[in-house]
Amino acid sequence: MPVGALAAVSGGEILDLLLQWLWLLWLVLKVVIGFSLVVVVHELGHFLLAKWAGIRVLRFAVGFFGRVCGWRRGEGFTFGRRPNYTPEELAQRGWGETDYCLNLLPLGGYVKMLGEDDIIINEQTGEMRTSSDPRAFPNKPVGRRMLVISGGVIFNLLFAVLVFTGIFLFSGRQAVAPVVGVVEAESPAARAGLKPGDRIVAVDGRRIRDFQSLAQSVILGASRLELTVERDGATLSAPVVVKREARDGEKEPVGFFPPVLARVTNEPGYGLPPGLQPGDTVVAVDGRPLLDAAELDFAAIESQGRPLELTVERRTARGATEKVQVSCTPGMILAPRETSDDGSARVETPRHLLGLVPRQMVRQVVPRSPAARARQVDGGAGAGFQPGDVIVQWDTVPNPSYPEITRAILAHDGRPLRVIVERDGQPVVLEVTPQREFRLFGSAPPRVGLAFVDEDARPVVASVVPDTPAAVLGLPRGSEIRAIGEQPVASWAELFRALRDAAGQRVAVRYRSGPDEATAHLDVPSNILHELGLPPAVHIRRIAGEDSVALPSGRRQKVGTSASALAETLGRYVGRTITIEYGRNALDPETRRAEFTVRPDNIDPWPLRVAFGVPGIARAFAETRISAEGNPARAVGMALEASYRNVEAAFMILGSMLARQVGPQNVAGPVGIFEMAYRESKSGLGDLLYFLAFISVNLAVLNFLPLPVLDGGTMVFLIVEKLRGRPVPLRVQVTTTLVGLALIVGVFLFVTFQDISRWGAAG
Repeated sequence: MPVGALAAVSGGEILDLLLQWLWLLWLVLKVVIGFSLVVVVHELGHFLLAKWAGIRVLRFAVGFFGRVCGWRRGEGFTFGRRPNYTPEELAQRGWGETDYCLNLLPLGGYVKMLGEDDIIINEQTGEMRTSSDPRAFPNKPVGRRMLVISGGVIFNLLFAVLVFTGIFLFSGRQAVAPVVGVVEAESPAARAGLKPGDRIVAVDGRRIRDFQSLAQSVILGASRLELTVERDGATLSAPVVVKREARDGEKEPVGFFPPVLARVTNEPGYGLPPGLQPGDTVVAVDGRPLLDAAELDFAAIESQGRPLELTVERRTARGATEKVQVSCTPGMILAPRETSDDGSARVETPRHLLGLVPRQMVRQVVPRSPAARARQVDGGAGAGFQPGDVIVQWDTVPNPSYPEITRAILAHDGRPLRVIVERDGQPVVLEVTPQREFRLFGSAPPRVGLAFVDEDARPVVASVVPDTPAAVLGLPRGSEIRAIGEQPVASWAELFRALRDAAGQRVAVRYRSGPDEATAHLDVPSNILHELGLPPAVHIRRIAGEDSVALPSGRRQKVGTSASALAETLGRYVGRTITIEYGRNALDPETRRAEFTVRPDNIDPWPLRVAFGVPGIARAFAETRISAEGNPARAVGMALEASYRNVEAAFMILGSMLARQVGPQNVAGPVGIFEMAYRESKSGLGDLLYFLAFISVNLAVLNFLPLPVLDGGTMVFLIVEKLRGRPVPLRVQVTTTLVGLALIVGVFLFVTFQDISRWGAAG
């Protein structure tokens, strides 16, 4: 933070910032302690079994690098580095053989056993041998060494079972319920007769507790699945049989998803429509019960910007639940800018309606951000941006588009910029200084802490995109459209409806620029929705029998995924009459058909680039609480089941990686795992413990892979020794270990770099 900016911060804000840092430090400390605990448990398994096997353990260390302090029986508590005493020296002094120490970097730990990696080389002959001490690791029977090597894996699994048992016994765990929400039309689930609201109790006789277990059972299951289903509170007498076909060597997706609740966001600083409160859950629209948030989306699109009557469930101050009726007008949502196959932006084009770009309106002000602390230049009351502010000027740009706003923020890193907003019909002048957030890795771009939406009130045109139908109008920035033909328009929603109804026609556009009014003419493109009378939320399923289109990358995309995919597919049939198969929306089980003649002027389905939605609606999965209800035996059984499923999932992911179904970009390394643990720590101690148990299981699986350096590689050497009757030559062991070490280090560096790059790009 610049010195000048720090000087402008009040004492209360400094205290608030200090408390935030202390809270962040506590979260990081929890994660560090948790990770260290998982690794120390692993090493404790090796240590205890080594002691049981009579192996001399030289050091049990928590952490790596320089020794900070430690304790040895007889020697007591010491600081700093200590000599490497020989067994004879220790026996002469009457001290214990093991140094229990804490090292400089307390992340993990290790156990050093005599002879485990101590190789003696004869300088004259070059012969390699290990210690001749009968208590050295290589001199113990193969069976005992196998147990010692397995100790880490065994203890990691026991730790996971113990943690899972405690969670299920005492606090329980919130998880996504194994309930069917959206069922894709014509999917295996739809053909089998699954319905929204069905609860899956078992898959092929195997009990299901949450949706994650359900998805895992489906992925690992055969092409024919028998689902035990509970419908309307009663278990169906016969199982629902889902049959999947093989496509390109892979099983067809089942085609159902968990139900998603339409819940009003509780994010601070968010501007909500009148009548809605944070935490409200929408349960009905215009009197129709809402089974999934997607139904609210479709209802909003079908409304085309007209008011909806919402029924919301709301918690009262006493903890009870009440139902409240709220009238809400959906806001217009323009399609985002085009993206390439890898997700990066092709061009920096603002969202627009046939080339008309709306002004930007503030939807959310992040608390304690530069925007929340913005200074009001004209000295009026209420400093800072507020939800509902419309951006009239940003720096020197009047009526800016979103890309123009972001460019100005990047150009004013640490320097104040002047902003004029329209608030309650009056101009307000603010000054805000973009700042960079602190990051452990990477560099965050400067931010002000605002979230914008396209203004859905007055149809004031911020700018016009070149090479679009509206470019011929020649509208100056800040022009307000007053009418389309003889139809007055007072909002962007009304403007869209007027243009939609005028598709294929030439219309007069009356607008006001400053004190003057003028008229220009616009050729409104025709489109498939207009010519076939398709509903606003239509879902195109097939075009001329094709359900997907090939992208330049070779990847295929469903034709109904976006307006761009639909336009690209239609462009291949110019001059032909083709069959269009569609549903009223993506959830409509019925497929309808219509004939459509494709022309150059009706390829672009531009009305599909405009949607409507209820502002402030967040998506939340319907959850269930998984608990043993205080029964210890049941808690242990559930913990064993959870551990087994995690082991199964780990092997499933490894198999997918070997089959190249999961790419390296989907793999997280230490930094990525630390970031995930940090997010879990913010949710609560229970979520962090569950995540650490999950990591403990995965550490057990990964550590027992048959790779040199890992415990699994050592186990392979021991198996070969048992079969041969003599050890694998030391040179072979050393060579393979060095190769394995190089491989592990290379993978470590790759995933770490990938994690840091991903973390840096996330901001």
